[in-house]
Amino acid sequence: MTTLGVFRILFHRAQFRPSAHLTRRAIHPIIAAPDGKKKVPSFSHSKLESYKQCPQKYKFRYLDEIPSPIRSIELHLGDSVHRALEKLYADAAQGRIASVDELLKCFQEKWDEGFSSELRIVRARTTAQTYLELGRKMLADYHWTFHPFTQSTTLELEEKFLFPISPDHEMRGIIDRLARNKDGTLEIHDYKTSRRLPDAEKVSSDTQLALYEIAIRHRWPETQQISLIWHYLAFDKEIKITKTTDELESVKKSTLGWIQRIEAATSFPTVVTPLCNWCEYKELCPAMKKP
Repeated sequence: MTTLGVFRILFHRAQFRPSAHLTRRAIHPIIAAPDGKKKVPSFSHSKLESYKQCPQKYKFRYLDEIPSPIRSIELHLGDSVHRALEKLYADAAQGRIASVDELLKCFQEKWDEGFSSELRIVRARTTAQTYLELGRKMLADYHWTFHPFTQSTTLELEEKFLFPISPDHEMRGIIDRLARNKDGTLEIHDYKTSRRLPDAEKVSSDTQLALYEIAIRHRWPETQQISLIWHYLAFDKEIKITKTTDELESVKKSTLGWIQRIEAATSFPTVVTPLCNWCEYKELCPAMKKP
C-alpha cells in the first residue's frame, strides 16, 4: 500500500471529513481563472520575501528567470534535513518507527545525493563537515524529543497548495507536515534549520504559517482550531501559536498590499546588507561589482 493510501485510512478512522480532498496538486506560476479566459498571477511567501529583502534579487529570480548559479550549504542542509524528516513520518504513518541510527543514515544518504564541492560556504571557520554534524545533531535531538512520534496523526507531508487570495491572485506554498492532534486540532508544522532563534515578536509577526492556515481554511472552511508550530531544530525548540480571525485577515490584507506594490514596480533597486554574502546572484549583481 502506498503512503498516501495509508494516510487516507487514517483519515477515515479518525472521522476526518475533509479527507476525500487530500490529493497532490500541480503548482503553476500562472494558472487559468475559472472562466478559462483570464490568467491569474501566482505568488508565494518566499517570492514576496525575496522582494522585501531585495527587489533586484526578485527581478533576477522571478522576472528575468535566471537559474540560481550558486547553491548555499545552508540550503543543502535544509533540504537534506527536510527529506529525512519526511521519510521519518512517512514510515511512521505505516507503523514503522525509525531508530535514531536509521534516521541519521537516511540523512547521510540525502546529504550525499545533493552534495557538491561547489556549495557556497560563507561563515568563517566552518566547513561542509560543520554543517553535516549540525544536521546530525538536529535530527538526533528531534528523535530524542518526539520518539515514538505519536503526538499527532500525520495527514500530509510536503504537500503543495494553491488558493485564491483575491479574485485576481493565487498564493501557493508547501506545508512541511500537516497533522491532527488527539483533540481534533489541526497542526501546521514547519521545520527550520536556521542558527538564529527568533524572539516572540518575530514569531508573532511571521506571515508564512499564517498564509498556510488561510490556505487550509479555504480548503476546509469547517475547520475549527489550527495551531501553527515552528521547530527550530538547532535549538531543539518548538514554538506554537494560534491566530485569530482578525489576525489572519490582517495578514491577507498585508500580503495583497505587497503583491500590488510588486505589480506596480517599475524599478528594482539593490538593497545592500550583510545577507548579500549569501545571495546566489551575488556575482551577477551590479552593486557587488568592484569598480
